[in-house]
Amino acid sequence: MSTKTQLEQEVVLTATIGTNADLLPHILGLYVPEGSRVADVTYGRGVFWQNIDPSRYELLATDLMTGVDFCDLPYEERSIDALVLDPPYMHGGGKDGGKGIKESINRCYRNANTSHESVVRLYAGAILEAARVLRKQGVIVVKCQDEIESGRQRLSHVEIIQLLELLGFEIVDQFVLVQETVPAMRHDYQKSARKNHSYAIVAKFRR
Repeated sequence: MSTKTQLEQEVVLTATIGTNADLLPHILGLYVPEGSRVADVTYGRGVFWQNIDPSRYELLATDLMTGVDFCDLPYEERSIDALVLDPPYMHGGGKDGGKGIKESINRCYRNANTSHESVVRLYAGAILEAARVLRKQGVIVVKCQDEIESGRQRLSHVEIIQLLELLGFEIVDQFVLVQETVPAMRHDYQKSARKNHSYAIVAKFRR
């Protein structure tokens, strides 16, 4: 049986099976030089950073729990080299958040994510603020996932790419993250394929 060469083992592929912690090191390794000032504005419990040596970057870790809204960041203009954004990307609704979003997350985001359009507006506000704080050629990493609303496919990643381009970013890469487990089903039938992947869009600020 043949074994992979060192080069083949180091190749970064467009699709990864695993978690955000598996994916982010690949993205940073390709697009964010060591020593860069990186703002993770939806840091949470730091899941994205579990497989990264924190000494490699100047990490600014914030989220709403720390009192920092990603639509109103406490950073000066053109002061950040890279920004990581992973907001709730499915709209809420019922007590459990409707599409799998927890009620506590809905409260943190001012219960605004009650439709697909409101989720896109949430991204728009964050990307607009990223355009303010990122240096020219600064990198933004945007996590998102397509969804189904009222039986209609909503291609969130396409809309977010359009937003990025409109606000002065150039798309340089797109990664697909495939979850290892089978998605939970709320019913014993389905009308369309169950989504088991998300996207990480990488863009550079041109202005």
